[in-house]
Amino acid sequence: MKMTVDREVTLRMARAAQLRIEPDQVDYMMNSINDILDFCALVGDLDCAGTPDFSWKMKKLPDRRPDIAHDWSDRDEFKSSAPAIDGDFFRVPKINAEE
Repeated sequence: MKMTVDREVTLRMARAAQLRIEPDQVDYMMNSINDILDFCALVGDLDCAGTPDFSWKMKKLPDRRPDIAHDWSDRDEFKSSAPAIDGDFFRVPKINAEE
């Protein structure tokens, strides 16, 4: 089944991704998304019968660091590395903010 997006879906996707799209760019973005969906459909239609499953065998597992709790008694030093602070909390951008 071939999937496509229209202008409305394109604008909703852009809002969800927090992308600002100029009105004259909506058609270009919609066509680009539809091109990607067409390619995914093409790949999905490939006959892969007889193709062995992909497996990646690591010769050596990566070294793991010990899981040791650390005392963060110097809160001000820890907060100094944050891009934005609000009181005792890290300030982060909203992910799904309505405009």
